[in-house]
Amino acid sequence: MGNSLLDIKPHKVSRDLKGYSIMFYGEPKSGKTTISSRFPGALVFAFEKGYNAIPGIMAKPMNTWGEFKKALTELRDPEVKQVFQTVVIDTADIAYGLCEKYICSRESDAKNTYEQISDLPFGKGYKLAQLEFDECLRKILQMDYGLILISHAVDKTFKDEAGVEYNQIIPTLDNKARLVCERTCDIIGYSRQVNTEEGVRTKLFMRGTPRFVAGSRFRYTPDVIDFTYDNLVQAISNAIDKEEQMSGSTYITDAPMSREHLDEPAYDFGALMDEFQTLVGNIMSKTPTMAPKITAIIDKHLGKGKKVNDCTPEQAPQIDLILFDLKRL
Repeated sequence: MGNSLLDIKPHKVSRDLKGYSIMFYGEPKSGKTTISSRFPGALVFAFEKGYNAIPGIMAKPMNTWGEFKKALTELRDPEVKQVFQTVVIDTADIAYGLCEKYICSRESDAKNTYEQISDLPFGKGYKLAQLEFDECLRKILQMDYGLILISHAVDKTFKDEAGVEYNQIIPTLDNKARLVCERTCDIIGYSRQVNTEEGVRTKLFMRGTPRFVAGSRFRYTPDVIDFTYDNLVQAISNAIDKEEQMSGSTYITDAPMSREHLDEPAYDFGALMDEFQTLVGNIMSKTPTMAPKITAIIDKHLGKGKKVNDCTPEQAPQIDLILFDLKRL
């Protein structure tokens, strides 16, 4: 069998902005929703109805997490992909709150009814909500949509290692939701109005300081820009061009970024079971002494004493791993 590690190709950085995931957070009415709606083929999932004054915006109100999950399924439609290329979640704060309600409802039964995520025993509700939120965001990226998350800002007090208090402006998201968004996003921008010689201007801060959270995976993005869609596009394009110039890299492209690395493998449970039976039969007919090694492989992936014939379709990933190890015997 071949070695998949030998098929790895160098990653290419795309200049196509819609291939990236971005979080805008900041002061109310600082242009977050308006500018997000200008991204290519933007579809706003409006958990907060902040789009009333934006002409031409394509928005779908969201009142429950279930509605959101239905919309994610509809995003797979090829006809929908012809119309929309970017998904905007406005706001991620409200979306996460509805996600928690969904988990409470899903985990409730005739004996236990959970009203708050903290009601679930052993703190498992927090982990389930974080996992559900993360999986849904990943699905959007797996379908090759760009992703924009919108949040508000809060000035919060923290303590450093020495116990000294300090203040920092951060997104208003729940901590667990914020961790998901921060690791998902390529750019985190903080927007607010600033007094300048030309008057009040809305700025997007793209580099964090001790005073506020921001950041970018692009090494040469500027610290701050005037917050417009065109300026953001230009800033990212310039950062990529400078990376190419400074590093001499040839791995820059205008083609959309591939999300193949996020795709979940599709398993054919029946085919895997048939392949297992055929493979084990071939091994045993040629080398019967391999039986203990076959058993050890099955035990490693299913648990001691478990049988492949008792597996369910949900265990297809484990069967796939068993086949991988058997082929390497």
